Amino acid sequence: MSKFHLTEGTKKYLIVAATCFFVYCFMKFISPIVSPFILAFLLAGVLNPAAQYIHKKIKIRKPVVAGIILFAGCVLIAVFLWLLLSALVTGGSRMAVQMPDYQKELGHFLGNCCDMVEQRFGVDGVRIENFIMEQVNVFIENLEVKVLPAVMGKSVGYVKNIVGFVSFVVVMIIAVLLIMKDYDALLLKLKEEEDFKGVREVGKKVLLYVKTFIKAQIIILCIISTVCAVTLAVMGMKGGIMYGIITGIMDMLPFIGTGIMLIPLALLRLINGSYYQALVCFGLYAVCALIREFLEPKLIGERVGVWPVGILFAVFAGIHLFGVGGIIKGPLALVIICETCKYLWKEKEQAAPEG
Repeated sequence: MSKFHLTEGTKKYLIVAATCFFVYCFMKFISPIVSPFILAFLLAGVLNPAAQYIHKKIKIRKPVVAGIILFAGCVLIAVFLWLLLSALVTGGSRMAVQMPDYQKELGHFLGNCCDMVEQRFGVDGVRIENFIMEQVNVFIENLEVKVLPAVMGKSVGYVKNIVGFVSFVVVMIIAVLLIMKDYDALLLKLKEEEDFKGVREVGKKVLLYVKTFIKAQIIILCIISTVCAVTLAVMGMKGGIMYGIITGIMDMLPFIGTGIMLIPLALLRLINGSYYQALVCFGLYAVCALIREFLEPKLIGERVGVWPVGILFAVFAGIHLFGVGGIIKGPLALVIICETCKYLWKEKEQAAPEG
């Protein structure tokens, strides 16, 4: 009876398929449980040099030093988020107060447009205006009757998400403090243990990707914030610098992006008759989208040895497989799959002559 032999190409495909399956299972089912501890270990690695230095200078235990640094960081982040939220609430309140004026301006703007259409094409402008205003009123009624109650009805879910996020952060901080106590011993164990060789090699590439990703996001945020702040300030918009900075921050949020700021600004300028400013806001929105689409794959993909189109595909696939978190999990899974397959192929090639 003849033995069944697999070709080298088939074996490689099987390795890729098995790796994809295990990485998917890890990202889908295991990562939500272990991610706070993985992040805690990485954060402990970032804090360890500073904690070690301060410990040698003033003899304060490293977990205490790490706790002080984490507390200061949390306070700074909380203050920043509070200022950002205050600015958004203030802007929203100002917009709500001015809404009657905007409605009046919208009526004048719509009337002028319909008059122009009637003169140019001979169409009944009043009929068009009444139809558009009727649709606007229907939209507002649907917003009040359906959308707002639906949003309020999901408030319990939002509270659960917030509680889940807070518990995630608390567990991660506690894990950091515990890891800091034995960080050097844990790191030495990982370096010396032969069984962790593959984990170390793949982990280095994943850490490189994480560092590159964070650096890329900061670079893109700074570029978009600067472009928006300078453009809005130069065209004479009141509070343009603040709007520009907030736009850059919003660009980091998935599915929200710069449009959450620039599109409403453009529409309000259009209603007020500032057609040039409205056109600039629309153009700025397109420019910001192009900046991110161009820079993100190049800054991330080329530096981690993955083609930019691969990163784009990983983001798209990650969103479909893991939801919003797939924006991070997708590219991360791609890097893990690529590096794991490279390591397994290399080990197999090295073991072949010995066999």
